[in-house]
Amino acid sequence: MNVLTQRRWINRGLLGLAVGLAVLAWFEPGRELPIPPLLGMIATDPIKRIEVLRVGQEALAFEQQDGRWRMIAPNSGWANPILIRRVLEVATLRCSLQYPATELDRPALHLEPPRLRLRLDDREIRFGATTPTDGLRYLQVGATVHLCPDRLYPLLTSAAAGFLTSAIESLESPATKAE
Repeated sequence: MNVLTQRRWINRGLLGLAVGLAVLAWFEPGRELPIPPLLGMIATDPIKRIEVLRVGQEALAFEQQDGRWRMIAPNSGWANPILIRRVLEVATLRCSLQYPATELDRPALHLEPPRLRLRLDDREIRFGATTPTDGLRYLQVGATVHLCPDRLYPLLTSAAAGFLTSAIESLESPATKAE
């Protein structure tokens, strides 16, 4: 066997190996590490109180009463359940990018002081700036900063009265709504 034939067999073998690896990579399901929810395992501990501390705006406070949410500050009345559900979704939010807070310039990211603080019982989420390229928001929970989709900040900075249900809706009992 001459040298040219040997090289052809070696090239064919390497080509076959590359194709085999490509097939394995294509059909092998990706093994991604599970991303924990933003607030950890919160599903076992239902939230009873929500506070929203906003810079330059009055604070919002909600408490769960009789299975419903009631705004207790700055106004008083039954809260819109759809909006409260959106606020509570932050507890199950999964953000793939995470950084230790000590390694970041928190004042530059508007995390110290934060633009907004959301407290769900004793857990606090600090809302910072958004990234200029993709609009993700910096959220700090404890010693970790997460980059998350910015779905909640516009809602939390809206007018307080928008969180209240309409007068007709609040007169209906929960049993009437179920029918």
